[in-house]
Amino acid sequence: MADATDSPSKSSRPTGSPSTFDRLLATMRRLRDPETGCPWDLEQTHASLRDPLLQETYEALDALTAGEPAAIVEELGDVLLQVVFNAQIGADEGTFTIDDVVGQLDAKLVRRHPHVFGEETARTAEEVRGLWERLKATERASKGEGDRSMLAGVSTNMPALAYAQAVVARARRAGFDWDDPDTVFDKVAEELAEVRAAPTLQRREEELGDLLFALGAAAHRLGVDAEQALRGANARFATRFGRVEAEMRERGTTLSEVPAAEKLAAWERAKAAT
Repeated sequence: MADATDSPSKSSRPTGSPSTFDRLLATMRRLRDPETGCPWDLEQTHASLRDPLLQETYEALDALTAGEPAAIVEELGDVLLQVVFNAQIGADEGTFTIDDVVGQLDAKLVRRHPHVFGEETARTAEEVRGLWERLKATERASKGEGDRSMLAGVSTNMPALAYAQAVVARARRAGFDWDDPDTVFDKVAEELAEVRAAPTLQRREEELGDLLFALGAAAHRLGVDAEQALRGANARFATRFGRVEAEMRERGTTLSEVPAAEKLAAWERAKAAT
């Protein structure tokens, strides 16, 4: 992907801008200059940058999870690159500019924080969330979208488990919730039983989907990020499986050649070591 420091372009980096952000914007304009810019950068469109934006976002999430400041700085920079890249394409096409992006964001922050910039009062995070929902409803009404579901703003391009947790969170903020908080865990057990009892492949798929959705709701109730929890489980499985494979190699055999009991014992040893 394009990078302000290692782009295929032979053009020199612009200097002399009054701020680092202005220098970044100048660099991006140079890369997209029809006469002196980079051919690769000039070929990019909003559509071609969709996957890079998603990839860079995931890499930023990995860095935030690891908690390494240097990695966080680098990966957040790559996400910012996607923002300024798309904004420059908008400017080149005459549809919008980075000033539109930044200006609209600033206005939204002020508008949605009347308890900071206005006369509203919110003493807890829960009160702030309730205030946000009222403000968003007012915004939808002002745009003629009063009948638009509050769930419509959740991107369906999110990973399915993260989407489930996000829509449950919004529904809860609207008051759509069980009277007894622990009911969500009963729902998980109920959905698991329905998966086991499903008579056909189609029904099993439907019931498994309901179970996964219920797990997303349970994660929200527990205050756990379901997507991150699953990523952690994936990482643990991969690490432990790698240990089992290594043990088999040391023994001069393979997983397919050893009895199930030995595989289970090796797995337990790998779990104990991680």
